[in-house]
Amino acid sequence: MSPLPAPRTTAARTVRPVGDDPGRVAGLLVAAWSEVRRGERPLEQLRPLVSPATSRRLAAQLPPRRAPRPDPTRVRKVITRHPDPSACEAVVLVETAQRVTAVAVRLERHLGRWRAVELTAPESGLTALPTSSLPTGYRPFDAFDEAEEEAQQHAASG
Repeated sequence: MSPLPAPRTTAARTVRPVGDDPGRVAGLLVAAWSEVRRGERPLEQLRPLVSPATSRRLAAQLPPRRAPRPDPTRVRKVITRHPDPSACEAVVLVETAQRVTAVAVRLERHLGRWRAVELTAPESGLTALPTSSLPTGYRPFDAFDEAEEEAQQHAASG
C-alpha cells in the first residue's frame, strides 16, 4: 500500500508591488483585478493599492456570483505618462481568450507609495472618477483625503 500524498496547502496570495516603478504597479494591479473578477482572489487584497473611492467602485463592479473561470488574463504592455512627479497615467493592454483590450489606470503618490485612484476599462461605460493635481508646492487633495473628509462628515452628522 502506497503512502497517502501530503495534503495540498495554498498560501494566501497578496498583491505586493516591488520597487518604485508605477508602470509595474499598474500592470500588477490590472492582473490582480482580473483575478478578482474571475473569483480567484478576494477584493480585500487590492485595498492597500487603491484609494477608498476606487475600492468602493471596484466592489460595485463585481458580478453577483463569481465562479472561477479558466480564461487567464495576460498583461501584454504597459504605457505610462507622468503629468507631474506625483501622478502616473497608464494604459495596460491585456489579453484574455484571444481578445486584447485596454485598462486605464491613474496612480498617485500617497504616503510614499503609488496607489490607484482610477482603474477603468473603456468598455465598462463608467466615467472616470475626478482626481486633482495641484501645482507644485501645494499639498494635493487626493482620493485618500476624500475618505477622511467623508468620515468627518459622517461623524459630524451622527
